[in-house]
Amino acid sequence: MQLTRTNRSLIRRLFRELNRNKVDFLAQRIERKKQLAELQEGGMVAIVYGGIDCDGGRWDNRVSLVPATIAAVEQWAERYHSQAEGPQWQRLERPSVAADLVEDDRDLALEAFEDGHAHLLCA
Repeated sequence: MQLTRTNRSLIRRLFRELNRNKVDFLAQRIERKKQLAELQEGGMVAIVYGGIDCDGGRWDNRVSLVPATIAAVEQWAERYHSQAEGPQWQRLERPSVAADLVEDDRDLALEAFEDGHAHLLCA
């Protein structure tokens, strides 16, 4: 294959696309370690989480306390996402801040039915 101007252009474009959305996992872990150091209290950190299940049940501001280590937080997140039936989210907080949060549970499909309009659940 000869490296013509067109071929070089295509190769450059290919490499640019391959490297565009590259995620630096080591940098993410370093940032998480800094965040854990800032938020930990007594060696623990609070994970505030929520989600929506396949039936339209929504929950938010549930709290789990885990040790303030990267391995413990990643293991918790892996277990949480492995049982996902829909979109889920979580964030790290100080345990003292998380203690003041009020848990919220809603049934989105039932609310829509009671309001008199159809509700469509999409993943």
